[in-house]
Amino acid sequence: MAYININYESKILGMPVMMNALIPQGRGDYQSLYLLHGAGGDYTTWLAKSKVAEYVENTNIAVIMISGNNKCFVNNVHGKKYFQFLTEEVTETCTKWFGLSSKREDRYIAGMSMGGYGAVYAGLNRPDLYNSVFSYSGLLDVKLRYENPQGFNMYQIFGNREEFEKGNYDLLDCVKEDNAGRNVDNYPKFYIRCGLQDSIIDMSRRWHDAAEESGFTSDYYETAGGHDFIFWDKCIHETVEIITGKSYRMEDIYGNNNEC
Repeated sequence: MAYININYESKILGMPVMMNALIPQGRGDYQSLYLLHGAGGDYTTWLAKSKVAEYVENTNIAVIMISGNNKCFVNNVHGKKYFQFLTEEVTETCTKWFGLSSKREDRYIAGMSMGGYGAVYAGLNRPDLYNSVFSYSGLLDVKLRYENPQGFNMYQIFGNREEFEKGNYDLLDCVKEDNAGRNVDNYPKFYIRCGLQDSIIDMSRRWHDAAEESGFTSDYYETAGGHDFIFWDKCIHETVEIITGKSYRMEDIYGNNNEC
């Protein structure tokens, strides 16, 4: 497994960007996992705070980590196009640079907290790109956070209230909307994970219920854990196990502990 740190000029963002990549050392055509950080983090967060490098060692999985700069990985109404950067530039560039598979079935996306929002948003808006989407303690009801920004520049990201409502940024509304012309079978599978001690667990529960009611495939699991990397490290370990087909549930690795 090779660890690569990249610094290059993003055409879409119009500025220098940094990213980290973990790349298998084989013959190419690798599976890929785009791993998104939470608020206050950057492209270094997952390597610094989890054992993701250890978990993907000796697998065929390349891991790509970028910075979202607290902008929720969406095209900002009054800022830069982070969604386009992620789903177009980063995906296309890394596929060419590192010999990643271009097949949808070999591409995955995951994230925690704000990154969980970004991953689910990407899966809903570019379902053609991803096999599966993983949300760990995801900010899946961004409307509540719009009311209580807690450090986010909501106007820059989502615009005023009218722009926010019209922009399809609310992930609950996205799955509840009229299904006319939408074939949910063409969407990725969603894995929603959250810790029982997490203060925003209701967001994951409500999004999963809404997604299932609308016909999406959503696998929900909650167990002991908070809004922290003790829990998220278990999540990324489980994700690697799922991608490699070795396991299906977190309790297969760590045991089943639903005690609050």
